[in-house]
Amino acid sequence: MSGGRPDVATGAQPADTERPVRDGGVPGGRGAGRSAARGALRRVGREGLPFLGRHRRALLRLSTWSLVEFAQTFLTGFGVAQALDRGFLAGRPGVGLAWLALAAVAALPAAATARGLFGRLGDLVEPLRDGLVRRAARQALHEALARPERTGTGAVSRATHQSEIARDGWAGLVMAARSCLFAGAGALVGLAVLAPPLLLVVVPPILVGWALFLATLVPMAARQRAYLEADERLAEHTGAVAGGLRDLAATGGGPREAARYAVLTAQQYDAARALARWSAVRVVALALCGRVPPVALLAATPWLLGQGLTAGALVGALTYLTQSLAPAVQALMTALGTAGGRLLVVLDRFSVRPPELPAPSAAAGTSAAGTSAAGRPGA
Repeated sequence: MSGGRPDVATGAQPADTERPVRDGGVPGGRGAGRSAARGALRRVGREGLPFLGRHRRALLRLSTWSLVEFAQTFLTGFGVAQALDRGFLAGRPGVGLAWLALAAVAALPAAATARGLFGRLGDLVEPLRDGLVRRAARQALHEALARPERTGTGAVSRATHQSEIARDGWAGLVMAARSCLFAGAGALVGLAVLAPPLLLVVVPPILVGWALFLATLVPMAARQRAYLEADERLAEHTGAVAGGLRDLAATGGGPREAARYAVLTAQQYDAARALARWSAVRVVALALCGRVPPVALLAATPWLLGQGLTAGALVGALTYLTQSLAPAVQALMTALGTAGGRLLVVLDRFSVRPPELPAPSAAAGTSAAGTSAAGRPGA
C-alpha cells in the first residue's frame, strides 16, 4: 500500500485494498467531510425553521419571561457602579447601601422566573419530541411495507433513545441561547449606559471570538463524525479478529491482519489528532469571549479614565463581564459544541425521507384484474 504505515512487529505493509483515509480520517478528504456536515445543517435547517414558525407563541412567552433576566443583569452592574460613585466614594454610605440593596432585590425574582421559563420551555420542547416519535413510527411502517426483508429494530432506538437525546439537547440549547441573548443584551446595554467607550474595548474581542467559534462548527462536526467512524471500524475489526486468533496463527495470516490493524489504528490516531486541533481552536475562541475582555478592560483603564470613566463605572463594567456576559457566552458555546453536535446528528437521521413504496408490477396488475373479473356475477 502506498503511503500506509508499516506494522511495527512484522514490518509488513498494509494491503493494497486498505487505502488510508486522509485529512483526519474523513473518507474522501476534507471536502467530503465538510460537505457532509453542511448537508446535515441544510437538511435540519429546512425543517427546523418551519417548526419555529409554528411555535412563535411559545417563543414569545419564553422571551417575555427572559426580560426579567435582562433587567436583573442590567441592574446588577449599574447598581454596583452607582453605589460606588454616588455612595461610598462620595462619602454617603447610606446611598451606596441603597443602590446595593436595589441590585440585590433585582435578583429575588430568579426562582419565579426559572419556574416560568421551564414551564414555557415545555411548550417548545415537547412538540419536538412528539413529532420525532411520530416520524419514527411513520418511517418504520413505511420501511416495513417497502422492504419487509430488511425490517429491523432501528425504529425503536429512534422513537425512544434518539428522540430523548434530541429533546434534552434542544432544551439545553434553547436555555443557553436564551440566557446568552438576554443576559448579554443586558450587560451590553449597561456598558453603554455607564460609558459608551467601554463598548470599544469589550465588543471587538467578543466578536472575534464568536467568528472564530462559528468557523469551527462545520469542521468540528466533520472531525467528530470521522473520529466516530474510525473508532467503529477499529472496534469492528478487533472484535472480528479476536474470535479467530487461533485460525490466524494456524494459517499464517497474522502479518496481514497486523498490517490491516496498523492501518485502522493510524486512521483513528489521525482522526483524534485532527479533532484535538480543532478543539484547541475552540478553546481559543472561548478565551477571546470570556477571558480577554476583562484583561482588555484593565489594560485600557488609563485611556478610559482620560475619557471620563469613573471608578464606579469601571467596577460595574467588570461586574458585567465576569458575572453575566462571560458565563452566558461560555455556556452557549459549550452547549453548541456538545449538545448541539449530538442534536444535529440525531435530527439529521430523522430528516431522512423514507424509501418509496415499490410500484405494483404489470403481472400483479393483470392478475388482480383477472381475479376481479372472475369474481363478478356472470363472469
